[in-house]
Amino acid sequence: MTADKVIFVAYSVADSQSDWDMHRYKAAAPGPSNPSWMRTAGLAAHFGLMHRGCLDAGPPGQVDALAVVPSLGGRPSPHPLEALAAYLLPGVPAVLLSADPGDRGDRDRRRVFWPDFFAVRDREAVNGRHVVLVDDTWVTGSHLQSAAAALRQAGAARVTGLVLARRLRPEWGTNAGFIAEQLTRPYDITVCPVGEHVARFG
Repeated sequence: MTADKVIFVAYSVADSQSDWDMHRYKAAAPGPSNPSWMRTAGLAAHFGLMHRGCLDAGPPGQVDALAVVPSLGGRPSPHPLEALAAYLLPGVPAVLLSADPGDRGDRDRRRVFWPDFFAVRDREAVNGRHVVLVDDTWVTGSHLQSAAAALRQAGAARVTGLVLARRLRPEWGTNAGFIAEQLTRPYDITVCPVGEHVARFG
């Protein structure tokens, strides 16, 4: 019931510039007055310009629709991520995915796999389709995978997760070794995160 594939546009190391940007891009109005928004939008726009076609070319095939993982914290719509999704996947029709306002639970409960937190408004737009599910930050993955399962239950044939930044805290698990060994070069937008190579920033 989870996503067929999850793609990270970049990595974000805790307490780095990229980590701050992933928080601050949505803390103020989008536009030139919000530098974090401008940098994050640039990341999304470059992916859309340079790598959008890679999603269709590789498995699981042609993209039919996109959905955005909604906020579980009660943030009013539209979420700034919705604008970024349009940069990531220009021209792809959007499917509305909503969080259940009556069953959000506490923060710890929301960190586990729980598809019932999410509802698909238009099942016809999902049924039999390949849906790209967009999120801004991956920490445990529970939000995206729960939303992917909700799309599956609504009839989606395939779901690809597309995440702007995989957040890494050096003190957790094997993250310190991964950061030291793998995140050694400056971020290069020309490297495609859809294929076997991985985009990085830290």
